[in-house]
Amino acid sequence: MTREIEASLTRVEEEEARALIAATTECQRVFVLGAGRSKLAVDGFAMRLTHLGLTAHVATNVTTPAIAPGDLLIVCSGSGETPGVVAITRQAIRAGARVAVVTATPDSALAAQADLVVRLREYGEDHQLSASTQFVGTLFEQAAFVFFDCLVMVMQRTVGATAEDMFARHTNLE
Repeated sequence: MTREIEASLTRVEEEEARALIAATTECQRVFVLGAGRSKLAVDGFAMRLTHLGLTAHVATNVTTPAIAPGDLLIVCSGSGETPGVVAITRQAIRAGARVAVVTATPDSALAAQADLVVRLREYGEDHQLSASTQFVGTLFEQAAFVFFDCLVMVMQRTVGATAEDMFARHTNLE
C-alpha cells in the first residue's frame, strides 16, 4: 500500500500542486467538498487550513455560509462524476466562486467545470497506471489525504504559521 501511495504522489504535477497552493492562500475563503471517503480526506484538509489561520468551511455543513466571488471551492472526487458533488459544484460556479478539483479522472464532469485541476491518479507499486491492488478508489482516497497534508506543510511556510500558532487554533472542545 505504501509503495502505491508513493507511486501516485510522485506523479502529481508540481505545477498543479503549486497552483492549488496559490489559489488556496490567495482566496478570501476556502470551501471543501467531497463524498464518502474523499470527503473525509478533504474535510481533514479544511481542518488544517483553519489551523493555518485561513478561513475554511465544509460545503455541506449546516453552518456553512454562502459562497461568493473571491472564494475557492476545492472538490475532491476520484471519479469526478458523483452527481451530488457535481450539482453543488455548479451552484458554486453560479455564485461566482473559483473551483479547484483534485481527481483521478482529469476528463470527468468535475474537471471540465474547474478553474484548476490536480490529477491524483492511481498507480500500482510497479508504477503502472490504474494497477492498484486495493479495492477501487481506496488508493485515491489514501493518496488524497497524504497529498493534502503535504500541501499544508508547504503552506505552513508560505503563510508563516508556526506549530505553536497552529496548535493554538486547534479545537479545545475535544
